[in-house]
Amino acid sequence: MTVNLLQRKKRGSATPDAKPTKTSFAIGENEARVSYCPSCGTPVSEGTWRCPGCGGKLILGVPFKRGAAVLAVGFALGILTGGVVAASAISVPRGDSAAQEAAVATSVPLATAIPTAPPVAIAAPQAAVTALSGTALVNGRIAAESAALASTLADSKAPTIDIARALRSLSADATQGIDLAARLAPWTEADAARDQLDHFYRTVSSTATLALRVSLNDGPGYRRSATEMMRVLSGLAAVDAASRTLAATVDLQLPPVLPAEH
Repeated sequence: MTVNLLQRKKRGSATPDAKPTKTSFAIGENEARVSYCPSCGTPVSEGTWRCPGCGGKLILGVPFKRGAAVLAVGFALGILTGGVVAASAISVPRGDSAAQEAAVATSVPLATAIPTAPPVAIAAPQAAVTALSGTALVNGRIAAESAALASTLADSKAPTIDIARALRSLSADATQGIDLAARLAPWTEADAARDQLDHFYRTVSSTATLALRVSLNDGPGYRRSATEMMRVLSGLAAVDAASRTLAATVDLQLPPVLPAEH
């Protein structure tokens, strides 16, 4: 029994000059993070840069040479990727016109490169052109009535009622002419002709209104008023010429107007 105790004591005690084994630590401790040396398999705690077993240098648990090679490859890929991005952001030098044109052609959308069409001239308002055609018809009737009035005045035995009828017809035509001239207002190019037509029609209307106020028993008074009307109607040729000049600007053919007879 004494021999067994001595043998147990001898096996449980370490000799003073015995060499220590590889560094060990409590792998089973809480929150212990351990890896193994890829060269010798010795357990290595996290953050250790040298293996306690073989003495090899480590980088994040990887042998130094292998880790350095991985870092070098990653660094080269980073430089290559950054160079491509930087090259795409470099602008074309101002001196190279051909390169600038190529850059503009690739960056500007196709729709902006299409030239815009020249401005189209605005045509005359259709309603105003139609009104101008109407004034030519009115002028034609005025010309015919002017010829009839002149023939009546030439007959000394003509009744006063014939003179009054001619004056009433001229007054009605003048009223219609005033309305047609007003419809030329939206047409800016027709301002001069419109003013000329409007003045002529209003003068005919006012002259006829004054003449018709005279009693039918006053034959000489009607003849004087009819003579004054013939003087006003002498301006029809100038008004008709202004209308035809305006019509020519829009290729409009006006009907002919009979010249007034005196």
